[in-house]
Parts: sequence; structure tokens; C-alpha cells
Amino acid sequence: MIDVVDENGVVIDTMSREETEDLNHLIQNVIVFIFSPKGEVWIQKRPMHKKHFPGLWDVSACGAVASGEKPEAAAMRETLEEMGLKPKLTYVESFLNEFPGHDNKTFRRLSHLFIGVSDETPKENDEVDEFKRVPYQELDEEIKSHPDQYIPSFLVELEKVIPAYEKGNA
Repeated sequence: MIDVVDENGVVIDTMSREETEDLNHLIQNVIVFIFSPKGEVWIQKRPMHKKHFPGLWDVSACGAVASGEKPEAAAMRETLEEMGLKPKLTYVESFLNEFPGHDNKTFRRLSHLFIGVSDETPKENDEVDEFKRVPYQELDEEIKSHPDQYIPSFLVELEKVIPAYEKGNA
């Protein structure tokens, strides 16, 4: 079950994930960027069986916040599920994330952004087809050069997390 929220994060309803997607409600999600100690960002390739953006490159880990779950707990859960890692995560910010979706819909999420550093290598699983590390200074240009290979919200999310990383907030 997923909480439907308003733009301030106030819960206004609770329903299944499928219902929230069918009705295109505003829900909360977490976005996690994991950096290597050398300043590389781990990114993941979404499997072809995913409903949204199959086969595209995505952030290190992400997913919906379950009903009643705190964003911090969701960020840890998603990082463990998708990467097999338990790094220390630091909250960066929350923001209204709007990006193009399927069927000419605009997806809207109240996104909670987290950052972490780990020297471990993520483990591929049924949630992820592939991981790779990219120097964060090069990732911005790579996304701009090949936007069709990345989820539509990636660049906005990356541009929000880089200042936190550079300030040593990871």
C-alpha cells in the first residue's frame, strides 16, 4: 500500500501501488545516489520487465515509500533490495519531482533525495540488469549527450545531489 500525498507531504489517501499509478496520484519516493570513494556514481540499468522506463539507466537505487514508512527507512530498504548494500545514507532534500511518463502523462513524485559513499560493489539481482560506475563530473555530459538512454528525471536529480556530494555531505 502507498500513501497518496499533497505537495506538502500530507497523507490524503492510501491505496495500492497499481491504483496510484493508474490514477497518476502524487506519491512519495526515495532517490539514492551511492558514490565510490573515488567520486564515481553507481548507476543501474533497469530490467526490461519493469513497467516504467525498461532498459534505461537510472540512479543507484530508488522506489516508492510504503504506507506509514519513513523516507529514511525506504531509502535503506531500496538500497539493500536493489544494490545489496547497507551504506550510511545522508538526507539531502525533498522536492516536487515532475517528469514525462508514458501515454503523455506527467509523473509527479514528492522525492526524498539521499546520498552515500561505499567502496563495495553492488550485486545484480532481478531488480537490476547491470551496474556501472561513472565519474560524476562526466555523468552530466553523458546524460545530455544521450538522454534517450537515461530515465527522464535523472539529470534533475543528479544536479541536486552533486552540490551535497561536493560539500562532503555524504
